[in-house]
Amino acid sequence: MKSLSALAIAALSAGGLSVVQLVHMDFPGVPVALNSSNVDIDFGGVTYRGAAGLGAIGAITDSPGEIKGLQLGLSGVPTEYMALALDDTNIVQGTPLTIRLAILSADWQVLDAPIDWAGRLDVMGIEEDGATCSISVSAESTAVDLLRGTPLTYSNVDQWSLYPGDRAFEYVISQANKPVTWAGKQWLIALGGR
Repeated sequence: MKSLSALAIAALSAGGLSVVQLVHMDFPGVPVALNSSNVDIDFGGVTYRGAAGLGAIGAITDSPGEIKGLQLGLSGVPTEYMALALDDTNIVQGTPLTIRLAILSADWQVLDAPIDWAGRLDVMGIEEDGATCSISVSAESTAVDLLRGTPLTYSNVDQWSLYPGDRAFEYVISQANKPVTWAGKQWLIALGGR
């Protein structure tokens, strides 16, 4: 469930506002921030450059129990820039990607921008037709991390690697599969209980 600020809820109720997507790709040393309009938008100390018509973002569809990826595309790129794209293929994979749905006021100020999708860029593909080329990148949702599991166990050794000196799991192995016997009714009566 996504929650919005009071300002954004009031603006949505009033109507007559704009909504744009803010795309932030956190490449090492050179983050790229774009938005789906043709105007630069500032949010959170970052200027998202207007990139309307330059690319496409696949539909973001949420469904319970299913983790879906995302496709991003950039078409009409001059072929002389293809070498730059090929040089950067090694830094594309694993780059964090965040897409926000920004609610804008009438004067194009961001009222709220909850995260709509978060993940990591995966595989980049390039197609050319002689004069121009198109670049597509697939992205994997961060929700996939929930399916990977953890290499840690509930053992004393793993607990000490995380929190040195913590003895919470010290007796787990020696107490495993030991029966636990609770006091019976006779014992409680002998103590004066009912």
